[in-house]
Parts: sequence; structure tokens; C-alpha cells
Amino acid sequence: MKINIDIKKWNRKRTGKKAGRSKKRKNSKIPLSLRGKIIILSAALFMVVCVFTVIYIIMGSYDGLGLRHNLPGNSYDMDAFYKEGGRLYYEDEKYTSVTGIDVSYYQKKIDWERVKDDGIEFAMIRLGYRGSESGDIQKDSRFRENVKGARKAGLDIGVYFFSQATTAEEAIAEARYVVRHIRGKGVSYPVAFDMEPVNGETDRISGLSVKERTEIADAFCKVIERNGFTPVIYGNPHWLDTRLDLTFLTNYETWLAHYTKKTDYPYAFRIWQYSDRGKVDGIKGRVDLNIMMINK
Repeated sequence: MKINIDIKKWNRKRTGKKAGRSKKRKNSKIPLSLRGKIIILSAALFMVVCVFTVIYIIMGSYDGLGLRHNLPGNSYDMDAFYKEGGRLYYEDEKYTSVTGIDVSYYQKKIDWERVKDDGIEFAMIRLGYRGSESGDIQKDSRFRENVKGARKAGLDIGVYFFSQATTAEEAIAEARYVVRHIRGKGVSYPVAFDMEPVNGETDRISGLSVKERTEIADAFCKVIERNGFTPVIYGNPHWLDTRLDLTFLTNYETWLAHYTKKTDYPYAFRIWQYSDRGKVDGIKGRVDLNIMMINK
């Protein structure tokens, strides 16, 4: 007699469980579940750390001025500066120079290939500004165009922001704005803090004290530095000497604006804007000329 036995059915009757399911498999759900929870919690913790880091670095913070330090002196040999073709150069045993310009929408459409061919090696490009009366932050209308053109032509680029901040918090907002617009743009030269009076006694910054301006410059530069860029403070000798206290700002380099053949500025500077009457192929009208000192 032939007997047909349904093995799976017989096992279910004998054990009261579905065939193929064992205690081992059933219990294996517990460690998998715990492992999943651990992964989720770890991912959440990682995200919290990332968000905190982004908030701290990108948004910035400011805890006031640090210690005062003596200002480093001007170590350049004034006799080592020389002019050729109306442009300034420098050469000695320690330093050499590169030639640059600074531009904004005022220069209008620029032929950057011709600029490069005319011997210009770097450009400081205005990224934006805060309104001297409204206080609104605006981007320079030709910033993107100038960055794209200068990079394509092979120039090194830095940027500057025209500040009218009245508090450290506003300076942080300006720096955050700058960082947001230069990430991934190939900015390898300094990021400049440019604060100047605009309308005599009617602009936003005229009533600020030296300490307040110094704190504003420091707050801006700290955020720029924390984000991996090199801050620099722009100004003419009078502004640097009387409107800021540079003894609190020795961590940052100076971009000196002094329209003269030989500057008598006694302190260290990295960039010298020596003329606002320059002529460069590819630019209609006048443009500021600069020289940057490079360690050999």
C-alpha cells in the first residue's frame, strides 16, 4: 500500500509551528532590530554634530577682541620698488611681486583675456556691499560675470566686500554672505574687509567709535578665516591709523590704499593699491592698480 505523507503538514501538527521556522530564526529578529536602532541613532547624532558645526563655522560667532600686540613694521626696501610702463614692481632677496587690479560693476564689461595678456596676474573682485543708508546687503551686479571671466583667462582671484556694518552681528552676517557666494568659486587670494566713509556724516558708520569699528573688522575676519579663506583689511593710512586699532588686528594682513610712488606707511602690508588711475587693455576707463608682495 502506498502511503503519501505531507511532511510539512505533519511537522506543523507535531510542533504547532509552520515548517521551516525555528526558534533561532525567530529570535534573530531581536539583534537585527537593536542594530537598526543603533544605526538610526548614530546617523541622527552625526547629523546633529554636522548641523552644529555648520552653524558655528558658517554662521560664525564672536566673543570680543583678543589681546593687543605690537604692529609689525614695514620690512620692504623702498628702493627695491621700481616702475616699468607705468606699473609698480618689487624685487629683493626676500620678496618679489605680482601685478593686480581690483574691479566692480563700475568697470562695466571686461575683456579678461586682454587683461591677462596685458600682464595682470590677479584680480580683487567686489562681491557685494551693504547700503550706507538702507543697510541692505547687495551683490555686485557683475560679480559672477567677473569671477567667471577672470578664472577662464587664468587670473588668480580674491574678493572684497564693502561693509557698512554697525555691529559685530552685522559684520558676521556680511561674512556669512561672502562665504556663501565664494565657496567653490576658486578664490585663492585674500577676502578683503573694506569699510570706508561714504556720505560724510550721514552714512551708517560715522558715529561708531574706534573700538566698535575694530570689533566689526575683527568679527568679519574671524568668520572668513574659520571658513578656510585668508582675510585682509583694506584702508588708506589715515583710516588704518585713526579709525581702527590695528594692535587688536595683527592676525590679519593689510591691503594698503596709498596713491603715491613711495609709501611712507610704517607698518606691514601684503597688498598695495598704489594708483586709481591705471590703464589696462580690456577695460574701458580707469582701474585701480595693485601690487602683492610674495615671499620667495
